[in-house]
Amino acid sequence: RRCERQGWGHRADDVVEWLSEVVTTPLPSVGIALDALSVVLPEMEFWFPSHGLAAGRIDALCNEHLLGGRSRPPLGNRTLNGMVIGFADLVFEHGGRYWVLDYKSNALGLDDADYHREALENAMAEHRYDVQAALYLLALHRLLRTRLGPDYQPERHLGGAIYLFLRGVHGPERGC
Repeated sequence: RRCERQGWGHRADDVVEWLSEVVTTPLPSVGIALDALSVVLPEMEFWFPSHGLAAGRIDALCNEHLLGGRSRPPLGNRTLNGMVIGFADLVFEHGGRYWVLDYKSNALGLDDADYHREALENAMAEHRYDVQAALYLLALHRLLRTRLGPDYQPERHLGGAIYLFLRGVHGPERGC
């Protein structure tokens, strides 16, 4: 119905087939497909105070620890005040580890081969998804620390962030 409302009714079967492939393709990071997950939390909302956090500090930390020092556009020179609010597309548990998954619809080329590791990492850097991933993982870390209490061990329980480029599901990295 959504395809029809947007004038794409003639492609509805293609969309169903494509999304079926997305949910049945194992995620390389964890070795399981989305449709096989049993513990999921879609659209996890989070809020946390920023307390005058400088965007430059976030930028420096992400540059130092994420994407292997790959160059990326700098964050604006400003100070965050108030609350950081967001929604993680999907949080799931598999094998005792908790993961954040974010769906991306970026077009990186016309062919499946265009969704190789370098292209995915370039898109991550260019759009500053590294910052998004860091915030999502901070929110998940805080949630797990609260829910699991003294048993929580980040190195054991916190899996990581997976960015699933939907158009790249047939690519060499399966979009991840």
